[in-house]
Amino acid sequence: MFCSVFFVSAQLDTPIPITIGESQVGEVEEGQALTFAMPVASSQVIDIDVFAITTGFAPSFRILDQEGREIESVQNTGNQATVQLTSLSVDTGLYLIEVESSAGIAGQFLMNIQSGAPLQPPQSIAVGQVLNGRVGLSSDSQSYQFAGLQDQSLKLTIYSTEMMPALQISLKDAETDEMLGMSAARISRLSYLIVPGEADYLLTVAASDPATSQSYTLCLEAEQDSPICPVNMNEEPAGTATPVGTTEETPTLLPIATATQTPLPLATLPSTGACIVASGTGGAVNVRSGPSTSYDVIGQISGNTTAPVLAKLPDSTWYQIDLSGLKGWISASVVRLGGVCNEVPPVTLTPTPMATTGSETPTWTPTPTWTVTGTQPTPTVTYTPTITPTWTATYTPTVTPTWTATWTPTATTASSSLNYSLAAIYGSTSLTSGFVPDPSSKAVTAGGPVDVSYLGGGCSGYTTSAPSYSVNYSSGAFPLLRMYFIGSNDSTLIINSPSGSYYCGDDSFGTVDPTIDFNSPSSGRYDIWVASYTAGGSVGGTLYVTENSGNHP
Repeated sequence: MFCSVFFVSAQLDTPIPITIGESQVGEVEEGQALTFAMPVASSQVIDIDVFAITTGFAPSFRILDQEGREIESVQNTGNQATVQLTSLSVDTGLYLIEVESSAGIAGQFLMNIQSGAPLQPPQSIAVGQVLNGRVGLSSDSQSYQFAGLQDQSLKLTIYSTEMMPALQISLKDAETDEMLGMSAARISRLSYLIVPGEADYLLTVAASDPATSQSYTLCLEAEQDSPICPVNMNEEPAGTATPVGTTEETPTLLPIATATQTPLPLATLPSTGACIVASGTGGAVNVRSGPSTSYDVIGQISGNTTAPVLAKLPDSTWYQIDLSGLKGWISASVVRLGGVCNEVPPVTLTPTPMATTGSETPTWTPTPTWTVTGTQPTPTVTYTPTITPTWTATYTPTVTPTWTATWTPTATTASSSLNYSLAAIYGSTSLTSGFVPDPSSKAVTAGGPVDVSYLGGGCSGYTTSAPSYSVNYSSGAFPLLRMYFIGSNDSTLIINSPSGSYYCGDDSFGTVDPTIDFNSPSSGRYDIWVASYTAGGSVGGTLYVTENSGNHP
């Protein structure tokens, strides 16, 4: 079972405490070991499992007594992703567990220590089945086994039917023991999109707090079938729910006690140094992709966690912050400020023009504003896509509006290069491998003043200096990350990858629409520019991000 999962890294002189019934994620550096200290209160039998998280990492470990004498050693001669020691008899005292890489390379791992009671065999799940279960108290964990489909993807969804506490969920390859996915206790709903192929999978659901009882529902469905799992956790599943597990007596409904929460003491923020923000109350506050509650939530900060401030709106109502490498916006009304914040640079954002519908054909002529800043001899030009539309309505029998955009710069000098440090015009999103829905899409209008041919390598087209869109991607089991644009006219695609390299794409799959593929994609930020093929052009369309090779223009 997986009760509590913590992350530890670096090589510490003092052993890291770990208790029986606990899981911890750790990281060893090249040629070194990470040591844990395990107290044992009474004589018993225990099982120890160490699972590799980093691909190619092969863990091994040994058990020492308090005097440093080796009791047991588990070597990994076959470079397996999982090593285990079962039925180890230990007496009262303190034991040391040293985890290292059998190949001497760095990597992350998950170590789980449990009492040696035999585990129940996993329960089989069929595609299209909905199961209800409960873990905690007398049943610490529940395991399930299912097989992949040869011709289509599977969608596995697990969610807690009680908002708190949540669950600990792990998904492994049943044959190789490779860890494919793992959740944290703060996640109450989780979906895995499993690629087609013949493979067996092992799912383990455990209580994040074994002293409490937690109910949950899981659904296994083919991606192309009608959904059986509700979007709202209060809805009933479309399938037939099957109770999981048995009890020795009829359960009695008890009154729900109302917990009294003790507020977290707020730490005093510094008055000097760089400007930072923290939650105003200690509770969780949302970080969004733009400076408004209409933008998507991309993360949260809570407690006494702080984040550096990068910029602010001119009226100081919203702050742009660095959230673990991801740029986001947070409202000034829900945060506390620390450091010197009066020197934070203000930024001016321009709203995206909205489409309209009607029985007339409007002619839309936006006038971009070009702001030229810098010093001689070479001016620095910042493109600010402020749109001042002029509407001329002409009646035609066509009921579908036709948009004609003409770029009319008010200055003769234009920004001559792409600038990934600027905020993306159409916002950003965060995607983790296996994301749903697939493809993820965003409406984008291509075109702008920058001629991208200066990049070389056959790059062509005209776009804005700022990215059209940004994707923060966390890689996983899927080997392909594809981005493509389907527009109303000829267009091109330019992407700055996490490595800092630019990639360009043009016509693909027999169309004038561009596609760029990343095989074995890296985690990080992908800045995307959608360009019109001709100068002064404007191409409306949709940008797609997918891990499915069947999705393309």
